[in-house]
Amino acid sequence: MTLVSVITPTWLRHNHLVDRCIPSVKAQTWPKVEHIVVSDGPDPYLRAKLAGEPVTYLELAEHATYPRGLVDYGSRPRNHADNHASGEYIAYLDDDNAYRPDHLRLLAEALDANPDAHFAYSMMVTHPQGTLIGSAPPAYGAIDTSMLMHRAGMLTEFGRWPLPTSIDGDTHAPDWAAVQSWLRLGAGWVFVPAVTVDYHFAGS
Repeated sequence: MTLVSVITPTWLRHNHLVDRCIPSVKAQTWPKVEHIVVSDGPDPYLRAKLAGEPVTYLELAEHATYPRGLVDYGSRPRNHADNHASGEYIAYLDDDNAYRPDHLRLLAEALDANPDAHFAYSMMVTHPQGTLIGSAPPAYGAIDTSMLMHRAGMLTEFGRWPLPTSIDGDTHAPDWAAVQSWLRLGAGWVFVPAVTVDYHFAGS
């Protein structure tokens, strides 16, 4: 059975992380899961709050700041955690979102069944709007980091999560910038046409 590493970047959103994100990973039907939570800077309160939770906690030495108010939306913590992940497959979940119970199973089975695919992705529903996100082939605005799973080593081969200062055009879309780069370099993909992620906008 393949080990799946779930990477969650976080910064000062303790309640959703502990009440929504972590429980959804614990509830997965896939039996071999490693959950890595990485803070974008020191957070002693979170370190204490995660005591007893089945997660590996990492934190960066300092919080990143960028010019002109740009935000990296978790790229730096994701890249850091990827270096510490033990899984053969790597998945992502933002700290205020949640997986549905079969998310990891469906994507891992899709990669198992498609050896030429480097990454798999599913669909999600946004809250409170109820909008369905996800399509094939991968497209701008139709793919999010929490929908993705890829094989270990893919970031080394096809490119890491970009920082906002390295993205041309839309600096608020590191998820699409990464996927677009992977596709340009020939990465293969497989689409799972099932809603497996609940995406919550701020405050929902």
